[in-house]
Amino acid sequence: MSKTALILFNRISAQPKEDELDVLDQVKLVSDALKKLKFTVLEYQIDLNLGKAIREIRKINPTFIFNLAETLDNKGEFAYIPAAILSHLEIPFSGNPLIPMFYAANKVLAKTRLSAIGVKTPAWATLDQLHKLKKNKKYILKPTWEEGSLGLDEDSVFEGSDKEFIRKITSYNKHYFFVEEYIEGREFNVSIIGTKDGPKVLPIAEMTFLKYPEGKPKIMGYTAKWKEDSFEYSHTRRTFKLSPEDKGLQKEIEKICKKCWIHFGFKGYVRIDFRMGADRVPMVIDLNLNPCISESGGFVAASFKAGYKFVDVIRMIVDEAMKP
Repeated sequence: MSKTALILFNRISAQPKEDELDVLDQVKLVSDALKKLKFTVLEYQIDLNLGKAIREIRKINPTFIFNLAETLDNKGEFAYIPAAILSHLEIPFSGNPLIPMFYAANKVLAKTRLSAIGVKTPAWATLDQLHKLKKNKKYILKPTWEEGSLGLDEDSVFEGSDKEFIRKITSYNKHYFFVEEYIEGREFNVSIIGTKDGPKVLPIAEMTFLKYPEGKPKIMGYTAKWKEDSFEYSHTRRTFKLSPEDKGLQKEIEKICKKCWIHFGFKGYVRIDFRMGADRVPMVIDLNLNPCISESGGFVAASFKAGYKFVDVIRMIVDEAMKP
């Protein structure tokens, strides 16, 4: 019996940036892997014409859908809608279902949920709570909905005593930005994949910031991730070589990842980002559901470090999606 896999991905805008174009590389890689798994592969670009999308997908009637739709109309607040459409169609699809996608899409909602289940995350404030900021603390202005560090860079970091910066951001749309305490210290990217035995935490990656000048914020902002000709891009490195002293830390991070997986209802594949200050307490700063699976991305790097080939990863994602 023939198997048809439909790769669903977001329609590219007229003037796309690097982070948006990256999905095309993912489509090619996933398509090649699915063909090795004996699927007939079709592609569909989804946009805000949702009625048309539902009709077209029903017409195709695929065995399985690989959901690579990261946004709709290049807006992060629509990231959960493809999962809602696929749930409505009742066709098995890759990655995370609707409810965790909705929670993770809004970073303030995600942080609220993390705190509720006892997972530490840096203190935060909405833009109508800026009076709560402490003058002796450092903060970072973050977009509420966007992934891929869009709208996040070193000029987003500010002192709680910076009245001019605080006055400026009070005019921003409070639904699209919030403020988080900036944790000075180490950063970790942790990938998790669903298996028949439950979630498996892949080798933990630390993001290192090489030869950064004194006072320059060490963050994985948009420039560090996407601008290949920048200082930040060339001086940021991923390493899996944690020290023996970090063994206890690794166990704690793995425990947190599995707790998040269970309580949020994650499925398929996820990447959780952490920051850790001098107190050595790992704090979750981001939940990345259905993270980038291009060859340069952290999830694929971690899966390769674990000994998997790319086709193995895709097989595991398909198997998880097809489970009753």
